[in-house]
Amino acid sequence: MRIRHLLETSPDTFQGSLTPDLIASKIWMCQQLKESKRTKFSTIYILGSWYGNMGYVLKKCGIKFKKIINVDQDQKRVKFSQELYKKLKIPSENKWADVNTVDFMEADQDSLIINTSISDMLKHRWFSSVPIGPLIALQSRNNAEGGHARLVDFDELFPMREVLYVNERQFSDPETDYLRFMKIGVK
Repeated sequence: MRIRHLLETSPDTFQGSLTPDLIASKIWMCQQLKESKRTKFSTIYILGSWYGNMGYVLKKCGIKFKKIINVDQDQKRVKFSQELYKKLKIPSENKWADVNTVDFMEADQDSLIINTSISDMLKHRWFSSVPIGPLIALQSRNNAEGGHARLVDFDELFPMREVLYVNERQFSDPETDYLRFMKIGVK
């Protein structure tokens, strides 16, 4: 089965990154982290960080951390995140890089690795680089070019030795209804 390419109607701007469905999906992740009793982290890696608003949502939801490492392949977005976090007084390091080349040298058992942009990534080499130990929180959607047709496909692509949560939820973006899949666990 071939998944059709989704053309987002949200503009590639900071305002476009704040659509209700995108914010609701980030809050859903925070709620599940709280339910799993995992709310304090040393370092949080955010892969495909786009305009960096995940860090703000984490902070507003009461998720504690010492530092966020935002990773995005777009240099303008990385610079925007850096300025945003400086204004919001969120300790961060902002890296301009392909997520498939990330060195998780600061990741330990008290770290969290987030990727809510899986459906925008056609390659998943980054997952094999994730060390054993940190908590991993992932999201994808069913009707995007790099998305997954079913929750079971998404779940199998990212095997974990301890799964704390895996489920799907219906969302609507400005263009269409879709399913967002989420998995939280330890590799």
